[in-house]
Amino acid sequence: MTADHNGAKSELRRSFSTRVLAAAVGMVATFLLTVIVVRFLNTRDTAAFFGVLAALPIGSIVGRMGLGNNVVRLIPSEPDRQLKRIIAGTHLRATFMMTLPTAPIIALCATVGLIGQENFVPALLLTTLMVLIESIRMMLSDIFSAVGRVSASVATTHYVRSVIVLPVVAIVAFTVAQPTLVEMLIAYSAVSGTQVLFALIAGRSDIALRHAPGLAALRAAIASGSRLFTLELTAFLIVSGTIWLANATLIPQDAKLYAVATTIAIQVTILESLAATAVLPPAARMWVAGRKPEVIRMLSNLSTVNTLITVSVVLVLAFFGGFFLELAYGPALREANILLVILAVGGIPQAALSVNTSLLIIAGHLDAVCRVSLIVLVLVVPGAIAAAVFGGALALAIVAACGLASLYIGLWLTARHIFGESPRPHWNVVRAGRELVSERGDVAEVPAVAAV
Repeated sequence: MTADHNGAKSELRRSFSTRVLAAAVGMVATFLLTVIVVRFLNTRDTAAFFGVLAALPIGSIVGRMGLGNNVVRLIPSEPDRQLKRIIAGTHLRATFMMTLPTAPIIALCATVGLIGQENFVPALLLTTLMVLIESIRMMLSDIFSAVGRVSASVATTHYVRSVIVLPVVAIVAFTVAQPTLVEMLIAYSAVSGTQVLFALIAGRSDIALRHAPGLAALRAAIASGSRLFTLELTAFLIVSGTIWLANATLIPQDAKLYAVATTIAIQVTILESLAATAVLPPAARMWVAGRKPEVIRMLSNLSTVNTLITVSVVLVLAFFGGFFLELAYGPALREANILLVILAVGGIPQAALSVNTSLLIIAGHLDAVCRVSLIVLVLVVPGAIAAAVFGGALALAIVAACGLASLYIGLWLTARHIFGESPRPHWNVVRAGRELVSERGDVAEVPAVAAV
């Protein structure tokens, strides 16, 4: 066992455990936030609020153009500290420049259901501001992760934001006689802006803004990141983006059911997202150091744990989801459970196989990731539109679940073709958990294991 490998495992363990803790609290906060919104806003404004929440990740995806994964790929492999700072500064500036023109477009898509209402313009402006803040926040979190500042990276996540947003929104809900969508958005944007301001102050030592190179470097960063942008865009449109589609095509009650189900279903694969974020920087350092078998084994162990937890959550939702939905949101929302279960089942392949995405990225096979994502995007988007228009919420959920599964199955098959072997779940869950949390272990070779 090398010191590099021990250090990478230690970083992975600290990052993963800290993110799990933040996510656990953040998911509860997000759930309570949705309860407040459903209980205090009318049906149209509730659907619009969920549309705005969906706009935040897609806005940052478009604004960052794949730059988040790119900065996490580049910084760990760069030995010079000043060059690390320049890379970080270049990517942050590129994010700001890309988000400025795209944020209003994303905000318009999110608030399209409010056109003709008196709160449309203020909601549009506030959503634009929130998208800009979100893009900067996510890039700062990626930069902190890339340089190994685990605590700072976690503090800049949307989980922590949800925790600090909740009490402010709750105060508005319980102190204002009839809280409105605009008042909720004002509270949300104020808290988000404060979080980013503190993150910018904390990141001064890791980000060289004044000495960052000019437009040529920005264009190079965007060109590299744009190949990863297709993956992020496809993953978003298949799931969160369908909330917009539901708002535009379904009656308000069905759109509300679909929005609630999708928002909760996204949390099912939360462990996968945490694992991907935690593993990318240390795995990139190990890959550069030539520790490829250890990388594949580590990713296989993560895949095993991800799959076990995700399947367990899906089973709980299948048997008790309706009860919990009724308890939290009222009897009218119990119908959302079938949509929730379908979407959650679609997340199982994501939990099991998404580690192959990390492997392809750190190995530099960006074109392969882009190609698979584009194929899935071209196939799924027309199907989702047809499902929403002709089949309603149930058909839309089925298409979204199948699309998500096909994306990660395609990336897994691509990794197998390129590397000959690829990370996958195995049956030895105890060993997987032990190796992920231990400092030492025998990783001299990667034994063949039966796939789940």
